[in-house]
Amino acid sequence: MADDRYTTKIRAKRIELQYFKRLHAFRRWKLILSIAAPLVATAWLIAYAARGDQRIYTSGPLSTAHAMFWTQCSDCHRPPVGDGAASSEAPARGFFLRVSAQACLACHDGPIHHEAQAFDPTCASCHVEHKGRVALAALGDAQCTQCHADLGTKDRTPSPFAPKIRDFASSHPEFKVAVRENGAVQRVSLDRTAELKDTAQIKLNHQKHLKVGLKGLEELRALKGRQGILDKREGLQLGCAFCHQPEASRAAMQPISYAKHCGPACHPLDVDARLSDAVAPHDTPVIVHAYLRTLFIEAFEQCQALSPGPKTGSVEADKVKKQCQELELARADVAEQPRGGRSPSGAGDEGVTERPRGGRLGRRGEETETKEEPSGDQPRGRRLQRGGQSADEPGSDWPRGRRGRGEEAEARTAPARAAGASALEWASLQLPGAEKIMFKQKCEFCHTMTYAADRLPQVAPTAIPSRWLPHSVFDHGAHRPLACTECHKATMSKETTDVLLPSVAVCRECHRERGGARTGCVECHVYHDKTRERDPSGPFAVPQLVKAPPAAGGSPR
Repeated sequence: MADDRYTTKIRAKRIELQYFKRLHAFRRWKLILSIAAPLVATAWLIAYAARGDQRIYTSGPLSTAHAMFWTQCSDCHRPPVGDGAASSEAPARGFFLRVSAQACLACHDGPIHHEAQAFDPTCASCHVEHKGRVALAALGDAQCTQCHADLGTKDRTPSPFAPKIRDFASSHPEFKVAVRENGAVQRVSLDRTAELKDTAQIKLNHQKHLKVGLKGLEELRALKGRQGILDKREGLQLGCAFCHQPEASRAAMQPISYAKHCGPACHPLDVDARLSDAVAPHDTPVIVHAYLRTLFIEAFEQCQALSPGPKTGSVEADKVKKQCQELELARADVAEQPRGGRSPSGAGDEGVTERPRGGRLGRRGEETETKEEPSGDQPRGRRLQRGGQSADEPGSDWPRGRRGRGEEAEARTAPARAAGASALEWASLQLPGAEKIMFKQKCEFCHTMTYAADRLPQVAPTAIPSRWLPHSVFDHGAHRPLACTECHKATMSKETTDVLLPSVAVCRECHRERGGARTGCVECHVYHDKTRERDPSGPFAVPQLVKAPPAAGGSPR
Protein backbone atom coordinates (compact mmCIF):
# COMPACT_ATOMS: atom_id res chain seq x y z
CA MET A 1 0.00 0.00 0.00
CA ALA A 2 1.43 3.38 -1.08
CA ASP A 3 2.45 5.90 1.53
CA ASP A 4 0.36 9.08 1.13
CA ARG A 5 2.87 11.13 3.01
CA TYR A 6 5.36 11.23 0.04
CA THR A 7 3.18 11.91 -2.88
CA THR A 8 4.29 14.20 -5.71
CA LYS A 9 1.99 16.98 -4.59
CA ILE A 10 3.31 16.88 -1.06
CA ARG A 11 6.92 16.92 -2.31
CA ALA A 12 6.26 19.87 -4.64
CA LYS A 13 5.04 21.92 -1.71
CA ARG A 14 8.54 21.70 -0.21
CA ILE A 15 10.09 23.71 -3.10
CA GLU A 16 10.57 27.43 -2.35
CA LEU A 17 9.18 29.24 -5.31
CA GLN A 18 10.79 32.60 -4.48
CA TYR A 19 14.36 31.39 -4.07
CA PHE A 20 15.64 33.41 -7.01
CA LYS A 21 14.58 36.62 -5.33
CA ARG A 22 17.16 36.16 -2.59
CA LEU A 23 20.84 36.99 -3.50
CA HIS A 24 23.43 34.23 -3.32
CA ALA A 25 27.21 34.67 -3.27
CA PHE A 26 27.78 32.62 -6.41
CA ARG A 27 24.99 34.33 -8.34
CA ARG A 28 26.13 37.74 -7.12
CA TRP A 29 29.70 37.33 -8.40
CA LYS A 30 28.53 35.90 -11.68
CA LEU A 31 26.42 38.97 -12.21
CA ILE A 32 29.24 41.30 -11.22
CA LEU A 33 31.77 39.61 -13.53
CA SER A 34 29.30 39.47 -16.41
CA ILE A 35 29.00 43.23 -16.26
CA ALA A 36 32.57 44.14 -15.29
CA ALA A 37 34.40 42.02 -17.85
CA PRO A 38 32.85 43.69 -20.91
CA LEU A 39 33.38 47.07 -19.31
CA VAL A 40 37.07 46.34 -18.68
CA ALA A 41 37.53 44.99 -22.20
CA THR A 42 35.83 48.06 -23.63
CA ALA A 43 38.05 50.35 -21.55
CA TRP A 44 41.09 48.38 -22.68
CA LEU A 45 40.14 48.78 -26.32
CA ILE A 46 39.50 52.48 -25.85
CA ALA A 47 42.88 52.96 -24.13
CA TYR A 48 44.80 51.17 -26.90
CA ALA A 49 42.85 53.06 -29.55
CA ALA A 50 43.73 56.34 -27.84
CA ARG A 51 47.39 55.39 -27.89
CA GLY A 52 47.20 54.23 -31.49
CA ASP A 53 48.43 50.75 -30.46
CA GLN A 54 46.79 47.91 -32.40
CA ARG A 55 48.69 44.99 -30.89
CA ILE A 56 45.54 43.61 -29.30
CA TYR A 57 44.23 42.76 -32.76
CA THR A 58 47.25 40.75 -33.88
CA SER A 59 46.91 37.04 -34.53
CA GLY A 60 50.45 36.36 -33.35
CA PRO A 61 53.86 37.95 -32.87
CA LEU A 62 55.74 39.38 -35.84
CA SER A 63 59.01 38.06 -37.20
CA THR A 64 62.26 39.30 -35.75
CA ALA A 65 62.95 41.66 -38.64
CA HIS A 66 59.49 43.32 -38.35
CA ALA A 67 59.28 43.56 -34.55
CA MET A 68 59.47 47.37 -34.72
CA PHE A 69 56.09 47.50 -36.52
CA TRP A 70 54.20 45.51 -33.89
CA THR A 71 52.35 48.52 -32.44
CA GLN A 72 50.87 49.74 -35.72
CA CYS A 73 49.04 47.31 -38.01
CA SER A 74 48.49 50.01 -40.61
CA ASP A 75 52.20 50.05 -41.38
CA CYS A 76 51.55 46.93 -43.46
CA HIS A 77 47.76 46.47 -43.51
CA ARG A 78 46.77 49.32 -45.78
CA PRO A 79 44.97 49.58 -49.09
CA PRO A 80 47.15 49.71 -52.17
CA VAL A 81 47.48 53.02 -53.92
CA GLY A 82 44.95 53.33 -56.72
CA ASP A 83 42.14 51.35 -55.08
CA GLY A 84 40.20 54.47 -54.11
CA ALA A 85 41.55 54.69 -50.56
CA ALA A 86 44.29 56.98 -49.47
CA SER A 87 47.13 55.63 -47.39
CA SER A 88 46.32 58.16 -44.67
CA GLU A 89 43.02 56.36 -44.00
CA ALA A 90 44.77 53.10 -43.16
CA PRO A 91 45.30 53.64 -39.39
CA ALA A 92 41.53 53.60 -38.69
CA ARG A 93 40.93 50.20 -40.26
CA GLY A 94 44.39 48.86 -40.91
CA PHE A 95 44.18 45.40 -39.35
CA PHE A 96 41.04 44.53 -41.36
CA LEU A 97 42.93 44.89 -44.64
CA ARG A 98 45.12 42.33 -46.40
CA VAL A 99 48.80 43.16 -46.83
CA SER A 100 49.45 44.28 -50.37
CA ALA A 101 52.68 43.88 -52.34
CA GLN A 102 53.00 47.67 -52.45
CA ALA A 103 53.22 47.78 -48.66
CA CYS A 104 56.19 45.37 -48.74
CA LEU A 105 57.89 47.06 -51.66
CA ALA A 106 57.83 50.39 -49.84
CA CYS A 107 60.75 49.13 -47.75
CA HIS A 108 61.98 46.05 -49.58
CA ASP A 109 62.89 45.32 -53.13
CA GLY A 110 61.57 42.18 -54.74
CA PRO A 111 63.24 41.72 -58.13
CA ILE A 112 61.98 38.94 -60.32
CA HIS A 113 63.24 35.42 -59.92
CA HIS A 114 63.83 34.62 -63.59
CA GLU A 115 62.78 36.02 -66.95
CA ALA A 116 60.93 32.82 -67.79
CA GLN A 117 59.09 32.41 -64.48
CA ALA A 118 55.56 31.12 -64.95
CA PHE A 119 53.88 33.56 -62.55
CA ASP A 120 54.72 36.36 -60.15
CA PRO A 121 53.60 35.44 -56.63
CA THR A 122 52.62 38.10 -54.12
CA CYS A 123 54.91 38.81 -51.21
CA ALA A 124 52.48 37.55 -48.56
CA SER A 125 51.94 34.26 -50.37
CA CYS A 126 55.50 33.21 -49.50
CA HIS A 127 56.44 35.41 -46.55
CA VAL A 128 53.67 34.77 -44.03
CA GLU A 129 53.73 36.86 -40.87
CA HIS A 130 52.37 36.22 -37.34
CA LYS A 131 54.03 32.79 -37.16
CA GLY A 132 56.37 33.70 -34.32
CA ARG A 133 59.92 34.99 -34.14
CA VAL A 134 61.04 33.35 -37.34
CA ALA A 135 62.99 34.38 -40.42
CA LEU A 136 60.59 35.20 -43.21
CA ALA A 137 63.07 33.95 -45.79
CA ALA A 138 62.99 30.43 -44.30
CA LEU A 139 60.37 29.10 -46.67
CA GLY A 140 59.15 25.58 -47.13
CA ASP A 141 60.20 23.53 -50.13
CA ALA A 142 56.67 23.65 -51.50
CA GLN A 143 57.22 27.26 -52.54
CA CYS A 144 60.07 26.12 -54.81
CA THR A 145 58.88 22.72 -55.97
CA GLN A 146 55.59 24.10 -57.28
CA CYS A 147 57.71 25.06 -60.31
CA HIS A 148 60.96 23.12 -60.08
CA ALA A 149 59.31 19.73 -59.63
CA ASP A 150 58.36 20.01 -63.28
CA LEU A 151 60.26 22.94 -64.71
CA GLY A 152 59.29 23.96 -68.22
CA THR A 153 59.65 26.97 -70.46
CA LYS A 154 57.07 28.81 -72.47
CA ASP A 155 58.93 28.56 -75.77
CA ARG A 156 60.03 24.96 -75.11
CA THR A 157 63.72 25.85 -75.20
CA PRO A 158 65.90 23.57 -73.08
CA SER A 159 66.63 24.91 -69.61
CA PRO A 160 70.20 25.02 -68.29
CA PHE A 161 68.84 23.90 -64.91
CA ALA A 162 67.59 20.51 -63.80
CA PRO A 163 63.92 20.16 -64.87
CA LYS A 164 62.70 17.93 -62.03
CA ILE A 165 63.84 18.55 -58.46
CA ARG A 166 61.55 17.47 -55.63
CA ASP A 167 63.94 17.55 -52.68
CA PHE A 168 67.63 17.66 -51.84
CA ALA A 169 67.94 14.11 -50.56
CA SER A 170 66.82 12.21 -53.64
CA SER A 171 66.44 14.30 -56.78
CA HIS A 172 68.94 17.14 -56.51
CA PRO A 173 71.49 16.80 -59.35
CA GLU A 174 75.26 16.92 -59.02
CA PHE A 175 76.73 20.40 -58.61
CA LYS A 176 77.89 22.20 -61.75
CA VAL A 177 80.65 24.77 -62.15
CA ALA A 178 81.48 27.16 -64.96
CA VAL A 179 84.57 26.15 -66.95
CA ARG A 180 86.02 28.66 -69.40
CA GLU A 181 88.07 27.28 -72.27
CA ASN A 182 88.97 28.91 -75.59
CA GLY A 183 86.78 31.88 -74.76
CA ALA A 184 83.65 29.76 -74.24
CA VAL A 185 82.01 29.06 -70.88
CA GLN A 186 80.12 25.88 -70.18
CA ARG A 187 78.64 24.39 -67.03
CA VAL A 188 80.31 21.09 -66.17
CA SER A 189 79.06 18.66 -63.57
CA LEU A 190 81.49 17.65 -60.83
CA ASP A 191 81.11 13.98 -61.74
CA ARG A 192 82.39 14.57 -65.29
CA THR A 193 86.03 14.45 -64.27
CA ALA A 194 87.37 14.26 -67.83
CA GLU A 195 85.92 17.69 -68.69
CA LEU A 196 86.31 19.24 -65.25
CA LYS A 197 89.34 21.45 -64.74
CA ASP A 198 90.36 24.69 -63.13
CA THR A 199 91.59 27.04 -65.86
CA ALA A 200 93.15 29.59 -63.52
CA GLN A 201 96.58 30.70 -64.82
CA ILE A 202 98.52 30.06 -61.64
CA LYS A 203 100.83 27.18 -60.70
CA LEU A 204 100.06 25.69 -57.30
CA ASN A 205 100.65 22.30 -55.70
CA HIS A 206 98.32 22.03 -52.71
CA GLN A 207 99.82 18.75 -51.56
CA LYS A 208 103.31 20.22 -51.29
CA HIS A 209 102.06 23.26 -49.35
CA LEU A 210 100.22 21.02 -46.86
CA LYS A 211 103.20 18.78 -46.22
CA VAL A 212 104.05 18.33 -42.54
CA GLY A 213 107.47 19.68 -41.63
CA LEU A 214 107.67 22.06 -44.58
CA LYS A 215 110.91 24.03 -44.56
CA GLY A 216 110.68 27.57 -43.24
CA LEU A 217 107.50 27.22 -41.15
CA GLU A 218 109.34 28.07 -37.94
CA GLU A 219 110.47 31.38 -39.41
CA LEU A 220 107.03 31.96 -40.90
CA ARG A 221 105.32 31.45 -37.55
CA ALA A 222 107.76 33.81 -35.86
CA LEU A 223 107.01 36.43 -38.52
CA LYS A 224 103.24 35.99 -39.01
CA GLY A 225 102.09 34.38 -35.78
CA ARG A 226 100.42 31.04 -35.09
CA GLN A 227 97.24 31.70 -37.07
CA GLY A 228 96.90 29.07 -39.80
CA ILE A 229 100.03 27.09 -38.80
CA LEU A 230 99.17 23.77 -37.15
CA ASP A 231 101.20 21.77 -34.63
CA LYS A 232 101.43 18.10 -35.61
CA ARG A 233 103.34 15.27 -33.99
CA GLU A 234 105.71 15.17 -36.95
CA GLY A 235 106.20 18.94 -36.96
CA LEU A 236 104.52 22.10 -38.16
CA GLN A 237 102.01 22.11 -41.00
CA LEU A 238 100.67 24.97 -43.07
CA GLY A 239 96.90 25.00 -42.61
CA CYS A 240 94.33 25.89 -45.25
CA ALA A 241 93.21 28.89 -43.18
CA PHE A 242 96.62 30.55 -43.52
CA CYS A 243 95.85 31.49 -47.13
CA HIS A 244 92.11 30.91 -47.44
CA GLN A 245 90.43 33.36 -45.09
CA PRO A 246 86.68 34.06 -45.29
CA GLU A 247 85.24 37.51 -45.82
CA ALA A 248 83.40 39.32 -43.05
CA SER A 249 80.10 37.83 -44.26
CA ARG A 250 81.76 34.37 -44.45
CA ALA A 251 79.92 33.79 -47.72
CA ALA A 252 83.12 33.77 -49.80
CA MET A 253 86.89 33.72 -49.38
CA GLN A 254 89.15 36.73 -49.57
CA PRO A 255 91.41 36.92 -52.63
CA ILE A 256 94.87 35.41 -52.27
CA SER A 257 97.51 38.12 -51.95
CA TYR A 258 101.22 37.68 -52.62
CA ALA A 259 102.19 40.24 -50.00
CA LYS A 260 99.99 38.65 -47.35
CA HIS A 261 100.21 34.93 -48.08
CA CYS A 262 103.15 34.14 -50.38
CA GLY A 263 106.07 36.45 -49.81
CA PRO A 264 108.53 37.66 -48.86
CA ALA A 265 108.58 35.11 -46.04
CA CYS A 266 108.14 32.09 -48.35
CA HIS A 267 108.78 33.21 -51.93
CA PRO A 268 110.97 36.34 -51.88
CA LEU A 269 111.68 38.25 -55.08
CA ASP A 270 115.34 38.90 -54.34
CA VAL A 271 117.15 40.38 -57.33
CA ASP A 272 120.83 39.52 -57.09
CA ALA A 273 123.08 37.91 -54.50
CA ARG A 274 125.42 40.90 -54.89
CA LEU A 275 122.54 43.22 -53.86
CA SER A 276 121.42 41.46 -50.72
CA ASP A 277 118.78 44.02 -49.69
CA ALA A 278 117.18 44.45 -53.11
CA VAL A 279 113.69 42.93 -53.42
CA ALA A 280 111.68 43.47 -56.59
CA PRO A 281 108.01 44.52 -56.35
CA HIS A 282 105.32 41.97 -57.10
CA ASP A 283 103.95 43.86 -60.08
CA THR A 284 103.79 43.89 -63.87
CA PRO A 285 106.95 43.25 -65.93
CA VAL A 286 107.02 46.94 -66.86
CA ILE A 287 107.24 47.96 -63.20
CA VAL A 288 109.82 45.25 -62.46
CA HIS A 289 111.93 46.37 -65.43
CA ALA A 290 111.82 49.99 -64.24
CA TYR A 291 112.77 48.91 -60.72
CA LEU A 292 115.78 46.89 -61.88
CA ARG A 293 116.97 49.65 -64.18
CA THR A 294 116.74 52.23 -61.41
CA LEU A 295 118.38 49.84 -58.94
CA PHE A 296 121.51 49.32 -61.08
CA ILE A 297 121.78 53.02 -61.97
CA GLU A 298 121.66 53.99 -58.30
CA ALA A 299 124.20 51.29 -57.40
CA PHE A 300 126.58 52.59 -60.08
CA GLU A 301 126.25 56.18 -58.91
CA GLN A 302 126.66 55.16 -55.28
CA CYS A 303 129.90 53.36 -56.09
CA GLN A 304 131.17 56.28 -58.15
CA ALA A 305 130.63 58.55 -55.18
CA LEU A 306 132.49 56.18 -52.86
CA SER A 307 135.36 57.94 -51.11
CA PRO A 308 138.80 56.68 -52.19
CA GLY A 309 140.92 54.54 -49.98
CA PRO A 310 140.13 51.63 -47.70
CA LYS A 311 139.00 53.76 -44.77
CA THR A 312 135.23 53.92 -44.50
CA GLY A 313 134.34 54.79 -40.94
CA SER A 314 131.02 52.89 -40.51
CA VAL A 315 129.52 49.46 -40.94
CA GLU A 316 127.11 50.77 -43.56
CA ALA A 317 129.93 52.26 -45.58
CA ASP A 318 131.85 48.98 -45.35
CA LYS A 319 128.77 47.21 -46.64
CA VAL A 320 128.48 49.61 -49.57
CA LYS A 321 132.15 49.21 -50.42
CA LYS A 322 131.92 45.43 -50.31
CA GLN A 323 128.87 45.59 -52.56
CA CYS A 324 130.71 47.77 -55.04
CA GLN A 325 133.59 45.32 -55.08
CA GLU A 326 131.25 42.42 -55.78
CA LEU A 327 129.64 44.42 -58.59
CA GLU A 328 133.20 45.03 -59.92
CA LEU A 329 132.63 48.75 -59.59
CA ALA A 330 135.50 49.04 -57.14
CA ARG A 331 138.84 47.22 -56.91
CA ALA A 332 139.69 45.23 -53.85
CA ASP A 333 142.54 46.80 -51.84
CA VAL A 334 145.94 45.29 -52.70
CA ALA A 335 148.16 44.50 -49.72
CA GLU A 336 151.89 45.21 -50.01
CA GLN A 337 154.37 42.59 -48.97
CA PRO A 338 156.94 44.03 -46.51
CA ARG A 339 160.54 43.06 -46.71
CA GLY A 340 161.26 39.58 -45.60
CA GLY A 341 158.33 38.07 -47.41
CA ARG A 342 155.88 38.00 -44.47
CA SER A 343 153.50 40.42 -42.90
CA PRO A 344 154.26 41.59 -39.40
CA SER A 345 151.27 39.69 -38.12
CA GLY A 346 152.72 36.44 -39.36
CA ALA A 347 149.69 35.66 -41.49
CA GLY A 348 151.80 33.91 -44.05
CA ASP A 349 152.19 34.45 -47.77
CA GLU A 350 148.67 33.48 -48.79
CA GLY A 351 146.96 36.17 -50.80
CA VAL A 352 150.16 38.32 -50.99
CA THR A 353 152.52 38.26 -53.93
CA GLU A 354 156.16 38.34 -52.92
CA ARG A 355 157.94 41.50 -53.94
CA PRO A 356 160.41 40.76 -56.70
CA ARG A 357 163.95 41.89 -56.68
CA GLY A 358 164.71 45.21 -58.14
CA GLY A 359 162.45 47.15 -55.82
CA ARG A 360 159.11 46.68 -57.69
CA LEU A 361 156.02 45.90 -55.63
CA GLY A 362 154.40 42.65 -56.71
CA ARG A 363 150.68 42.74 -57.81
CA ARG A 364 147.92 40.66 -56.34
CA GLY A 365 145.04 39.45 -58.51
CA GLU A 366 141.69 41.09 -58.00
CA GLU A 367 139.96 37.87 -56.97
CA THR A 368 142.68 36.59 -54.59
CA GLU A 369 141.46 36.32 -50.99
CA THR A 370 143.20 35.43 -47.78
CA LYS A 371 141.97 32.51 -45.73
CA GLU A 372 141.47 34.70 -42.72
CA GLU A 373 138.55 37.11 -42.99
CA PRO A 374 139.35 40.68 -41.95
CA SER A 375 137.85 42.05 -38.81
CA GLY A 376 134.58 44.00 -38.88
CA ASP A 377 136.30 47.38 -38.91
CA GLN A 378 138.91 46.35 -41.47
CA PRO A 379 137.88 46.32 -45.17
CA ARG A 380 138.60 43.27 -47.25
CA GLY A 381 141.81 43.41 -49.26
CA ARG A 382 143.52 45.69 -46.75
CA ARG A 383 147.04 46.62 -47.71
CA LEU A 384 149.99 46.28 -45.37
CA GLN A 385 152.63 48.98 -45.53
CA ARG A 386 156.30 48.65 -44.95
CA GLY A 387 157.23 48.04 -41.40
CA GLY A 388 153.75 46.76 -40.55
CA GLN A 389 152.07 50.17 -40.98
CA SER A 390 148.34 49.89 -41.56
CA ALA A 391 146.68 51.38 -44.61
CA ASP A 392 144.06 52.90 -42.33
CA GLU A 393 146.55 55.25 -40.78
CA PRO A 394 146.33 58.78 -42.14
CA GLY A 395 149.01 59.84 -44.54
CA SER A 396 149.98 56.26 -45.47
CA ASP A 397 147.73 55.85 -48.48
CA TRP A 398 150.60 54.62 -50.62
CA PRO A 399 154.23 53.67 -49.79
CA ARG A 400 156.59 56.47 -50.59
CA GLY A 401 158.81 55.90 -53.57
CA ARG A 402 156.65 53.13 -55.10
CA ARG A 403 157.17 52.67 -58.78
CA GLY A 404 154.25 52.64 -61.21
CA ARG A 405 152.10 54.59 -58.80
CA GLY A 406 149.89 56.29 -61.32
CA GLU A 407 148.33 53.18 -62.89
CA GLU A 408 148.09 51.19 -59.65
CA ALA A 409 146.68 54.09 -57.66
CA GLU A 410 143.96 54.64 -60.24
CA ALA A 411 142.89 51.01 -59.98
CA ARG A 412 143.06 51.09 -56.20
CA THR A 413 141.43 54.36 -55.24
CA ALA A 414 138.77 54.87 -57.91
CA PRO A 415 135.82 52.64 -58.83
CA ALA A 416 136.07 50.71 -62.05
CA ARG A 417 134.72 52.70 -64.94
CA ALA A 418 133.37 49.60 -66.79
CA ALA A 419 135.46 50.51 -69.81
CA GLY A 420 134.37 54.13 -69.59
CA ALA A 421 130.64 53.35 -69.56
CA SER A 422 128.11 55.70 -68.02
CA ALA A 423 125.60 54.67 -65.35
CA LEU A 424 122.91 54.04 -67.96
CA GLU A 425 125.26 52.01 -70.16
CA TRP A 426 126.48 49.92 -67.24
CA ALA A 427 122.91 49.29 -66.04
CA SER A 428 121.96 48.19 -69.55
CA LEU A 429 124.67 45.54 -69.38
CA GLN A 430 123.33 44.22 -66.07
CA LEU A 431 119.61 44.20 -66.97
CA PRO A 432 119.45 41.15 -69.29
CA GLY A 433 120.90 38.77 -66.73
CA ALA A 434 118.87 40.16 -63.85
CA GLU A 435 115.63 40.09 -65.85
CA LYS A 436 116.29 36.55 -66.99
CA ILE A 437 116.64 35.43 -63.38
CA MET A 438 113.60 37.43 -62.28
CA PHE A 439 111.20 36.46 -65.07
CA LYS A 440 112.37 32.91 -65.77
CA GLN A 441 113.01 31.76 -62.21
CA LYS A 442 110.91 33.99 -59.96
CA CYS A 443 107.81 35.01 -61.94
CA GLU A 444 107.48 31.84 -63.99
CA PHE A 445 107.63 29.75 -60.83
CA CYS A 446 103.96 30.64 -60.21
CA HIS A 447 102.69 32.55 -63.26
CA THR A 448 102.12 31.70 -66.89
CA MET A 449 104.43 33.91 -68.98
CA THR A 450 104.42 34.65 -72.70
CA TYR A 451 107.53 35.92 -74.48
CA ALA A 452 108.06 37.85 -77.70
CA ALA A 453 111.13 39.31 -79.37
CA ASP A 454 112.15 42.88 -78.51
CA ARG A 455 109.55 43.31 -75.79
CA LEU A 456 109.02 42.52 -72.15
CA PRO A 457 107.24 39.27 -71.28
CA GLN A 458 103.54 39.28 -70.50
CA VAL A 459 101.93 37.70 -67.43
CA ALA A 460 98.69 35.87 -68.14
CA PRO A 461 95.81 37.02 -65.88
CA THR A 462 95.39 34.55 -63.04
CA ALA A 463 91.60 34.40 -63.54
CA ILE A 464 91.04 32.68 -60.20
CA PRO A 465 87.26 32.24 -59.73
CA SER A 466 85.85 34.20 -56.81
CA ARG A 467 82.69 32.05 -56.73
CA TRP A 468 82.45 28.52 -58.09
CA LEU A 469 78.71 28.12 -57.48
CA PRO A 470 77.13 31.49 -58.33
CA HIS A 471 73.54 30.19 -58.09
CA SER A 472 73.85 29.25 -54.43
CA VAL A 473 74.89 30.77 -51.12
CA PHE A 474 77.23 29.26 -48.57
CA ASP A 475 78.25 30.21 -45.04
CA HIS A 476 81.73 29.05 -44.07
CA GLY A 477 81.09 30.25 -40.52
CA ALA A 478 78.36 27.67 -39.97
CA HIS A 479 80.76 24.93 -41.12
CA ARG A 480 83.69 25.90 -38.89
CA PRO A 481 83.51 22.70 -36.77
CA LEU A 482 84.64 20.74 -39.85
CA ALA A 483 88.23 20.57 -41.07
CA CYS A 484 88.67 22.12 -44.51
CA THR A 485 90.06 18.89 -45.94
CA GLU A 486 86.85 17.02 -45.06
CA CYS A 487 85.16 18.74 -47.99
CA HIS A 488 88.10 20.02 -50.06
CA LYS A 489 90.54 17.19 -50.86
CA ALA A 490 93.57 19.47 -51.08
CA THR A 491 96.01 16.99 -49.54
CA MET A 492 95.78 14.84 -52.69
CA SER A 493 95.92 17.67 -55.25
CA LYS A 494 99.17 18.20 -57.17
CA GLU A 495 97.85 20.10 -60.19
CA THR A 496 96.31 23.55 -60.51
CA THR A 497 93.64 22.11 -62.81
CA ASP A 498 92.11 20.12 -59.92
CA VAL A 499 88.68 21.42 -58.87
CA LEU A 500 88.55 20.93 -55.10
CA LEU A 501 84.82 21.36 -54.53
CA PRO A 502 82.76 18.80 -52.59
CA SER A 503 80.18 16.80 -54.50
CA VAL A 504 76.51 16.65 -53.58
CA ALA A 505 77.16 13.27 -51.92
CA VAL A 506 79.55 14.93 -49.46
CA CYS A 507 76.91 17.49 -48.48
CA ARG A 508 74.29 14.76 -48.03
CA GLU A 509 76.44 13.12 -45.35
CA CYS A 510 75.38 15.93 -42.99
CA HIS A 511 72.30 17.44 -44.68
CA ARG A 512 69.72 14.67 -44.42
CA GLU A 513 66.06 14.49 -43.52
CA ARG A 514 66.38 12.74 -40.17
CA GLY A 515 69.08 13.33 -37.62
CA GLY A 516 71.04 15.80 -39.69
CA ALA A 517 71.32 19.39 -40.81
CA ARG A 518 68.44 21.07 -42.62
CA THR A 519 67.82 20.22 -46.24
CA GLY A 520 65.48 23.03 -47.32
CA CYS A 521 65.96 24.71 -50.69
CA VAL A 522 66.49 28.11 -49.05
CA GLU A 523 69.52 26.77 -47.16
CA CYS A 524 71.53 27.23 -50.36
CA HIS A 525 69.31 29.11 -52.83
CA VAL A 526 67.61 32.50 -52.86
CA TYR A 527 64.49 33.34 -54.84
CA HIS A 528 65.01 36.97 -55.83
CA ASP A 529 67.70 37.93 -58.30
CA LYS A 530 69.89 40.14 -56.11
CA THR A 531 71.71 41.61 -59.11
CA ARG A 532 68.51 43.46 -60.00
CA GLU A 533 67.99 45.14 -56.64
CA ARG A 534 67.48 48.87 -56.47
CA ASP A 535 69.66 51.45 -54.79
CA PRO A 536 70.11 50.54 -51.09
CA SER A 537 69.16 54.05 -49.94
CA GLY A 538 65.56 53.78 -48.71
CA PRO A 539 62.81 56.41 -48.80
CA PHE A 540 62.01 56.69 -45.08
CA ALA A 541 63.26 58.64 -42.09
CA VAL A 542 63.61 57.16 -38.60
CA PRO A 543 60.38 58.73 -37.16
CA GLN A 544 58.39 57.25 -40.02
CA LEU A 545 59.50 53.74 -39.15
CA VAL A 546 59.37 53.78 -35.36
CA LYS A 547 56.04 55.62 -35.13
CA ALA A 548 52.82 55.80 -37.07
CA PRO A 549 52.86 56.59 -40.79
CA PRO A 550 52.71 60.24 -41.88
CA ALA A 551 49.49 62.10 -41.35
CA ALA A 552 47.50 63.64 -44.18
CA GLY A 553 49.83 66.63 -44.23
CA GLY A 554 52.77 64.37 -45.11
CA SER A 555 54.97 64.98 -42.04
CA PRO A 556 55.61 62.17 -39.57
CA ARG A 557 54.01 62.63 -36.20
